[in-house]
Amino acid sequence: MREWLDWLTRVRLLLVALILAVGVVWPQYVTGPNSGHYFLPLIVFWITLGTIHIILLRWIPGSRWLGAMQVVSDIAMVSALVYATGLHDSYFLSLYLLVIVVGSILFSRGVAFGVAAACITILGTLTVLSYAGKIPRTFTSVYTTEALRFWFLDNAFGFFAIAYLASLLAQSLRRKGLELEKKREELLELQDFTEDIIHSMRGGLITTDMDGRIVLLNRTGEEILGYRFADIRGRKLSELNESFWLPGLPDVSDRLSLRREVEFRMPDGQQRYLGISISPLRSRDNERSGYVFNFQDLTDFRRLENEVATKERMAALGRLSAAIAHEIRQPLTAMAGAVKELARLAPLEEDQLHLVSIVSRESERLNHIITDFLNYSREKTYEFAEANVAELLNETLTLMEKKPEIGAKYQIARNYNGHEMRARVDSSKIKQVFWNLCDNALRAMPDGGTLTVGLEERPFWLRIAFRDTGIGLDAKQRAKIFEPLQSGFPGGTGLGLSIVYQIVHAHNGRISVISQKDRGAEFIVELPRVA
Repeated sequence: MREWLDWLTRVRLLLVALILAVGVVWPQYVTGPNSGHYFLPLIVFWITLGTIHIILLRWIPGSRWLGAMQVVSDIAMVSALVYATGLHDSYFLSLYLLVIVVGSILFSRGVAFGVAAACITILGTLTVLSYAGKIPRTFTSVYTTEALRFWFLDNAFGFFAIAYLASLLAQSLRRKGLELEKKREELLELQDFTEDIIHSMRGGLITTDMDGRIVLLNRTGEEILGYRFADIRGRKLSELNESFWLPGLPDVSDRLSLRREVEFRMPDGQQRYLGISISPLRSRDNERSGYVFNFQDLTDFRRLENEVATKERMAALGRLSAAIAHEIRQPLTAMAGAVKELARLAPLEEDQLHLVSIVSRESERLNHIITDFLNYSREKTYEFAEANVAELLNETLTLMEKKPEIGAKYQIARNYNGHEMRARVDSSKIKQVFWNLCDNALRAMPDGGTLTVGLEERPFWLRIAFRDTGIGLDAKQRAKIFEPLQSGFPGGTGLGLSIVYQIVHAHNGRISVISQKDRGAEFIVELPRVA
């Protein structure tokens, strides 16, 4: 009712303005010889009445009596206009039909017939009074009684026929409107249901059109990829990662789906491993309309695989190292002692003394390496206590800055604030982790550079990041970086990062590396935080 009334008030004003324009341009069609002075005041009053209806509709939009008031006022105004322009000579008799149609739209069929009856009654009354001389005549042609009766019956039939047809059509429209509204509600419920399912999926979901432009991305997909759907909607999927949009993808419709694993770099630089399943998206006529990409974040799974493989290799190597070290250490000590004893007993020349010195020095170095192997393979004891990790990290960085070789070509930047971040750790062991990672970062920058150390709180974790601007690591080096004997520095034993790995995992933590060759490296240590 509210929508119809709002529309009808506007149409009414437009129609009255059109009648006024016709009266100004072609006055011979709207005014007779005795009614010219009625027309203009009548139209002005009708426009004023329509304006009042619009104001009332704005003030009290929920009142149903506004519709009845408009229909009654329209019957009165049309009757006055028809009388003023000559009754049966008037060109505006058809306006009664519009009033009947409006009554049929706004009300029931009975009301529509009542409106038609009211219109024909008022028209007949005005005609009878005019022919009887009770009111001034506004028409020029005089009908005979038979012609007048025929004219009246013709209009009565037309009014009631229009009332019947218009009410029938209005009822049909109402019924279809209710059905359409019901279907709309069902469609909205189905849409909400589908969206809830899509957004509650534990995996990511992307749909694209045939050209690879993104049509849909669910919330889990936003979290995995690091992009908001609103920011990438309509962009080509290949712009995010070429591995998503596979070569020969149009042939995917010939199979059930395609599966593969790809590397994906997020906007913040993090690298993730994704498992992708690609299927065709079909319309109702079984024609392809796009593609569906289901994907899962396999980064943690891949990390666990690497950690298990690394632990197995390190355990086997540790056992082997311990056995070899025990076997080598004793004869090596004996050989070094025998050489020194021979040098003491026998007079040696300068070259011979130099060789003896080399043998002694290298024996000590080998003994030091064997000692490191034994320390690495020996089971370690830990004393865990709650501590402020930020303070431990600060102490380590302060000692690192005091090293003599740290000159002007090195800079250490602290990318964290000073508030407490607590975790349950072995303070001495965790400081050893920090020291080794900082020392390796500086050694990876032989020409100088910046070491940036970050510390931040994550849900359930403390994240400590050591980022350098050094020589970086290639994929092969990254895969074995935490294994023993993988040192990339001259004179290194290759056990520093292996010991770091042991200590971090003894704290139920995680360590990972992000690096590319000649682009620096970032070692990330994550420790369980204390709430």
